Amino acid sequence: MATLKRIAVIAAIALAPLAGCTGKIGTGTNGTGTGAGTGTGSGASVGSGSAGIGGGVSGVAGSAVVTTPPANAGVVVVRRLNHSEYNNSVRDLLMTTLRPADSFPADDLGAEFDTVGSALSLSPGYVMAYEAAAHALIADLYVDATRRGRVVTCNIDTGGDTCAQTVLSAFARRAWRRPITAEELQSLMKPVTTARTVAATPTEGIRHALAAVLLSPFFIFKVEIDADPTSTASRRISPHELATRMSYALWSSTPDDTLLAAADSGQLATDDQVSGQIDRLLADPRADALLDEFAAEWLNYKEMEQHEVDTKLFPKYTPALARSMRLEARRFVQEFLRSELGVPEMLSARFTFLDSALATHYGLTRPAGGAATDFTRVDTAAGPRAGLLTLGAFLTSTSLPTRTSPVVRGNFIFTRLLCGNIQQPPPDVPPLSEDMQFGTLRERLEAHRNKPECSPCHNVMDPLGFGLENYDAIGAFRTMDGAAAVDATGVLPDGVTTFNGAVELAAALSKDANFSACLTRKFMTFAVGRLLNQRDDGAWVSYLSGRAMSSGGSLKTIIRTVMLSEGFRSRQALPPS
Repeated sequence: MATLKRIAVIAAIALAPLAGCTGKIGTGTNGTGTGAGTGTGSGASVGSGSAGIGGGVSGVAGSAVVTTPPANAGVVVVRRLNHSEYNNSVRDLLMTTLRPADSFPADDLGAEFDTVGSALSLSPGYVMAYEAAAHALIADLYVDATRRGRVVTCNIDTGGDTCAQTVLSAFARRAWRRPITAEELQSLMKPVTTARTVAATPTEGIRHALAAVLLSPFFIFKVEIDADPTSTASRRISPHELATRMSYALWSSTPDDTLLAAADSGQLATDDQVSGQIDRLLADPRADALLDEFAAEWLNYKEMEQHEVDTKLFPKYTPALARSMRLEARRFVQEFLRSELGVPEMLSARFTFLDSALATHYGLTRPAGGAATDFTRVDTAAGPRAGLLTLGAFLTSTSLPTRTSPVVRGNFIFTRLLCGNIQQPPPDVPPLSEDMQFGTLRERLEAHRNKPECSPCHNVMDPLGFGLENYDAIGAFRTMDGAAAVDATGVLPDGVTTFNGAVELAAALSKDANFSACLTRKFMTFAVGRLLNQRDDGAWVSYLSGRAMSSGGSLKTIIRTVMLSEGFRSRQALPPS
């Protein structure tokens, strides 16, 4: 009924002032913050880490390793649920197969991630989509008696307001990720009480009240309330706010009953208590969200099937091959999430996971047994492939539709894997000529970076990308680029370390402490949901990366180290003056 729909919206909106929330929505600077550690280089800089690099680059060479936790936890704005978080949350709350957020307006990215609050604005289109989704989800719930019975646990027709209050209290607690107050429950009851005055059934009333729970800012946003919104002091977030951060960091979904119960009983206070929950969450299949969200956005394989390739030039490229490339990258990262392998080996590993189609594409042989579509571990020690840099998803997504791009590949390595910073090119620089009569791609790029306005950045990016020129625009190995032999030699941004080909490049990069520091920075950005561009952020990255690497340096160790830190468990209402 239209009246009850209006009341549901009013009930949800009425809850907003009850939050006392001081966080800003959709504000801040979008982009890649590098925190501390920038210097005076003319074109590019590398973020925090213990290894400094020079040449045309400014970095942190000679900076002291941070051994004590910084004082400032950082200011975090309110974070809206992104598409995946919304879909996963309603799946876990309602046991639904609907994915309403797939049709929501697109999420914006902050530092590559769609969890960054300052990038997640709220448009009128979102508001309308939320209302439609809430009612569709509750209608879908009522189609299935078993699922409905898990939410509506009493007979609303005979139980009256007492039953309605029981249902709404329990559902809102799970959806809002904390206990609700008597005042909030009173607001949620409005559709139920209004139903009696407009000749609607109790069931219609409770359905609209349940929809109001999903329309509330307490569901749509990860709300963290500062008792003193003028304070610059770091303070521990509440147990329920911590449970929310933990579950969305590892599951991209709402806390389960076990985690909420731990928050209820004050069992998220000590390092041991938090560590135990981290281990439990990581052991759950829902932790695969780290592969589909964090890793997929960091390594850019999330939208692999949407990458454009000129299939006239590369007829072997198909949607099925693109999917295989995405799944190879996912399974490769999963190996590091499940094991204690050190993260530097992500670059130098001499193994990958291939189905039959991708093995054929790479010219590799899979072990016998298993279905053609199974992803089987394949040893690459005898061939030209090593780690992340030779995954098909990486090589293809960093290429243009018609050819490779050493610039894009080099930029990716420098910014995504080493957390370097590349300035935007001047507006009047002419594009690279695609006319082969002016030389090979490498020769044209070398001429391009000889220009004074281009050299500061291209002297960093291009040599890294040249190391991958033995792989064409869809990741197949080659020794010739047209009629010319491939020259895959290059030099690291330090201007000293040389390499020939991807395997040597990967081995050299795996020794660079900036990689582990960068991975720490990326996960902290994703997990906390803010750009790391505040006063102590560079120190946080150095401190946490150092602790993680001294404890084995596995991906799980980095995750655990970040989540046990005050950078994750605390916040500030305002930055220090």
